[in-house]
Amino acid sequence: MPDGTRVRVGDLALPEAVRILAGTGLWLGTGAFVVHLRTDSAARAGAVVAAHADHRVSRAPAIHDFPLTIARTSGRFGLPARRPGVQARIDGEPLFEPFPEAYAFAMFESTLNWCIARYVHRHLTFHAGAVEREGRAVILTGPSGSGKSTLCAALSQGGWRLLSDELVLLDLSRKPGVPGIPEIIANPRPISLKNEAIDRIAARNPQARFSARFENTVKGTIAFVHPRPEAVRRAGETVAPALVVAPTYRPGADLAVEEIAKAAGFMMMVENAVNYFTTGRPGFEALAALSDRSRFYRLTYGDIDQAVAAITELHATAGGGGAA
Repeated sequence: MPDGTRVRVGDLALPEAVRILAGTGLWLGTGAFVVHLRTDSAARAGAVVAAHADHRVSRAPAIHDFPLTIARTSGRFGLPARRPGVQARIDGEPLFEPFPEAYAFAMFESTLNWCIARYVHRHLTFHAGAVEREGRAVILTGPSGSGKSTLCAALSQGGWRLLSDELVLLDLSRKPGVPGIPEIIANPRPISLKNEAIDRIAARNPQARFSARFENTVKGTIAFVHPRPEAVRRAGETVAPALVVAPTYRPGADLAVEEIAKAAGFMMMVENAVNYFTTGRPGFEALAALSDRSRFYRLTYGDIDQAVAAITELHATAGGGGAA
């Protein structure tokens, strides 16, 4: 591949990807961000190539957001490390304690989320996922374990466009005081699923592609659903939110849908924002516009199909108005 050429990650032969990642590195575009990635393991390189096969990549130096290295730990003066394993480094500085080699890909995705939450303030960022259909987006927000990633996976594998999982980015590039609802910046990356949700999505969507499973993490078993090619191809298309859903998964629960007043919805989004107070007036105005133009709901579910059907119905009538 000639220097300067941008291709799909999946177009690289694995031996070439391994060689480049161990040397100068690859500049991986995930949609909203570019990561200068280096790693010294064929297994780690293979996992990245598989999960990000449809993302664009370059081997030529490019402007990037995060210089990320996932490499084996080493001790001082070349001696063996006291805690052998691999470690994530940003611009050469270690971020976390070493972790086992088998968890390297999961750590790569988690580290990238950490970097976005920690360093990116040009967007208003929420702990949430988002999907789009017919030009209107649904934001799924709530704490870890609420079932939002499961619904993101079910919807995106069922024809909706994945915008993002884990972190939703609201554009703040408009000048303060300019009317109009800010749009979501797409960042379609692998969706993290936990425990029983992995098998439920695999059974419901046989065409879905998964990473390896990572057992015995602090959250149990984790696996990543690869984003669909169309979502990656359309990563440059922003879209306005029309619906915010706060899901709660409870095994065996009957479906329950409750509309939330806009003021309560505003505060719910503040609680789930990563950098609301950092963004100042632009963040306030963006969230006020989102609240004014969107509907908010709580959704309790025990069955994925029922939840998907309910979100589809809510989405069909969304686009403004709602509880005051």
